[in-house]
Amino acid sequence: MFGIKKVAEITGIPAITLRAWENRYDVIKPMRTDGGTRLYSQENIDDIKWVIEQREAKGISIKQAMTLLKNMKDNQIEPAELTRQETSPANTEQFIEEIFDALANYDTSLATHFINLAFSLNDYEKVFHDVFTPILHKVGIQWQEGKISVAQEHFISHFLQRRLFSFFQDITGDSSKPKALAICPPSELHNIGLILFSLFLKRRGIDVIFIGENTPKENILPLIQVNNVRLICFSVTIQDHVDHLKSFIKYIETYKIDVDYVIGGSATNALPEEYKRFVLNGDINQWEKWLINSKII
Repeated sequence: MFGIKKVAEITGIPAITLRAWENRYDVIKPMRTDGGTRLYSQENIDDIKWVIEQREAKGISIKQAMTLLKNMKDNQIEPAELTRQETSPANTEQFIEEIFDALANYDTSLATHFINLAFSLNDYEKVFHDVFTPILHKVGIQWQEGKISVAQEHFISHFLQRRLFSFFQDITGDSSKPKALAICPPSELHNIGLILFSLFLKRRGIDVIFIGENTPKENILPLIQVNNVRLICFSVTIQDHVDHLKSFIKYIETYKIDVDYVIGGSATNALPEEYKRFVLNGDINQWEKWLINSKII
C-alpha cells in the first residue's frame, strides 16, 4: 500500500489533484486507515496511470477517462464503444464544461483539442458567442465565489483572448469603407467583449483598428483623421471608469469630428441618459439589427 505523497511521486499527479479526482469522480477510491489516511493499492496506481494515458493518447478529458474506467470496471460496455460515445461533446454545454475544466487545470493541449473540435463542427462566430462567452461568464462567477483563483481567472481569459486574436488577424476588412476604432477608456482593462464586436464588424467588411485596453485620449485625434474613422467602439465594464469614458467622448467632440459611437460592457447601465443612445449590448442578433441602421455601412 502507498501513501498519497508516494503516489503523487510515482504518477506525477499532485496530491491535491488526486484528492480532487477522488471527490469529484468517485472512481479511484483508496482505502482509509482508522485515522483517515489514504492508502492506495497497486491497482489504484495502475488506474491513475491508465487515466493519464487516455488523456494524453486520445485527447479526452479526465472526466471522460474516469467515465470510461468506471464502465470498464462495471463491465457495462466495451471501451471502444464508450470512447465513441463519450469523447465528442454533443452540444455547446458539453464544450463549455470540457474547455472550462481543461483550462482550470492549465491543460492547454486538451482545451485546444476541444476548441478545434468545436470549430470543426460549428461556424467560428457561433463558437465565440455560444462557447467562449459562457465560459468567460462562468469564470467571472466562479472567481467571485472563490471557486477559482486569480491565476486561473487570468489564465483562462488570456488563453481565450489569444484564440480570438488569431482570427482577428486573418479577417480582412474592406479598405474602401470607413473604419472603426475599438478602444477601452483609461484604466479599463477588460476588452474581450470589444474583441468579439470587432470580429463581428470585420467579418462584415468593416476594417477595425483595435487599440484595446487602457487607451489615453491624448494623440487619438490624428489616428481618427488619418484613417477615416467613422465609428468609435468603446467597452466599459467597471462603473468607476464611466467618467473616463465621458471625458474621452467630450474630448473628441471638442474637435467636431463626424464620428458615431457604440458603447458596450457591463457598466453601460451607469452611463448618463445622454449616452444611452450609443449603448449596444445583447446577442449577435441585436448587433445585426444595429448594423443595418448604422451609418458605417
